[in-house]
Amino acid sequence: MAHNVGLGAQGDGQRGWVLWLASVLGVLVSACFVGARVAQRMLRTGLGTDDYMIIASLVASGLLSMTECQAVVYGFGVRYATLPHESRVTARKWFYGAQVMYKIVLMLNKISMVCLYYRIFAVSSSKFRMACHITNGIILVSGLVCIIGTIFQCTPISLFWDKSIEGGRCLNTTPWWMSYSVIQISIDVALLVLPVQQVLSLSITKAEKLGLSFIFGTGMFVTFASIYRATTLAISSNDPDPTWGPVPTAVWSVIEPNAGIICTCLPMLRHPFVRLFGSLSSPSRSHSRSNSQSLRLVSYDHPRSSTLGCGKNGTPERVTEYDRESEDNIIEVMVGNTHGAGVTAGGEGNSLDVSVITVKNEFSVVTSKG
Repeated sequence: MAHNVGLGAQGDGQRGWVLWLASVLGVLVSACFVGARVAQRMLRTGLGTDDYMIIASLVASGLLSMTECQAVVYGFGVRYATLPHESRVTARKWFYGAQVMYKIVLMLNKISMVCLYYRIFAVSSSKFRMACHITNGIILVSGLVCIIGTIFQCTPISLFWDKSIEGGRCLNTTPWWMSYSVIQISIDVALLVLPVQQVLSLSITKAEKLGLSFIFGTGMFVTFASIYRATTLAISSNDPDPTWGPVPTAVWSVIEPNAGIICTCLPMLRHPFVRLFGSLSSPSRSHSRSNSQSLRLVSYDHPRSSTLGCGKNGTPERVTEYDRESEDNIIEVMVGNTHGAGVTAGGEGNSLDVSVITVKNEFSVVTSKG
């Protein structure tokens, strides 16, 4: 029978209500941000890999919240000694599921963030693309290793939730979880540093750069949550009560991934922040820029461009074609002055002074040279 504890009540004998409340509110707020992001993307350009990954992360977060809430319903957050055997087993079984889902949410969330960086900034540098691939590889490998380790932490697996089973054994999980926390904190710091150079190279006002930096910098809260969770993990490991001691860590295990989902959505909902910082700096300039499209300009040379008149004094000029691997929403624009009545692609007749640029409809950056 379910023990209806922790649902709005608090006291010295039960603290599952904090976990239940954090689980419900966290996933609801995250769903609002993901919904706004998906709606905006579908109306403008359609969904990309980063969007699908954040949707998957939200689904996993919903499952995480469900498992945590069910654990609370069956007695998680109450002293282990006060629970009947059936409730002990059921509460720990749901908590076991929550441990697995927590790691899945974090892995999907971080992959989504890297995919977002890749979609926005990949056109600017092959080194940046490589950095994104390496980071995603580290996230995927470390995530899968920790998920598998969590699933098989006890032999047999059921020993995790049923301590009455004889002849089994469980790993000393404290060093394992602390190592996992250190890895996640390191990845969080890498995700904060990864876009810095790209943001600084944007050809926008300093106030707008400050706004974008603030958006990407919100990930610092996720890093703080990871660090704080690690401290609660160290404290919880000294409490032998399996339904009471882990509650503070479980609360931050819900806050951290949902905060990550929200922070991953903010760059796609950046306009209020950019306009705010822009208006604080120069209201008139910010207003004029907010009404215009922010474009990304990257010079490139089509292989046929040697037949076109480009550069100063009509001197033919070749520019190296820029690699735009997996970039979407890129259009080509040719601008120039005509000399005479006609232009031919093969260079016959009168010439056209043409500059060919690649426009990425996300942010704008200074011209990159091949």
